[in-house]
Amino acid sequence: MPESTPQILRALLLDRSVASLATLHDGLPAVSMIPFAVDITGDACRLVTHVSGLAAHTRDMHVCPEVCLLVTAPETSGTMPQALARVSLPAVATFVAPDHPDHAALQTAYLAKFPEAAELFALADFSIVTLTPTSARLVAGFARAMTLTPAALAAALATA
Repeated sequence: MPESTPQILRALLLDRSVASLATLHDGLPAVSMIPFAVDITGDACRLVTHVSGLAAHTRDMHVCPEVCLLVTAPETSGTMPQALARVSLPAVATFVAPDHPDHAALQTAYLAKFPEAAELFALADFSIVTLTPTSARLVAGFARAMTLTPAALAAALATA
């Protein structure tokens, strides 16, 4: 795993393809797995997902758009799970209508990471959802934790 903060964040958010999504389901916490891509525009970053209206987490986000995502580094032999790099992202979910000016760019970002999902865009019950982080809590290993602002997160991800 890379050692610098931008490299760790890039590995977690640009190289990993799934996140754990925490929502409130009938007032109780619930966790789902979602695929995601990242959209960086200027000094802002959003995660992009494509969800079915049949999924409980989709209904949950309509009721309460405040969510949290967790992305972890892959497990490796000989590394304690507590030492794995991870980032927790409290975020606000926004459903993006097909006629929204950002829809095409968000669809392109998502399909660049998940080209096999193209046929799902023809299904009426699927929606693009952006997840806009309100902060980021990065744990880069033992005693290496920090909280980043949304602007610092976007800057770290935009770093080449």
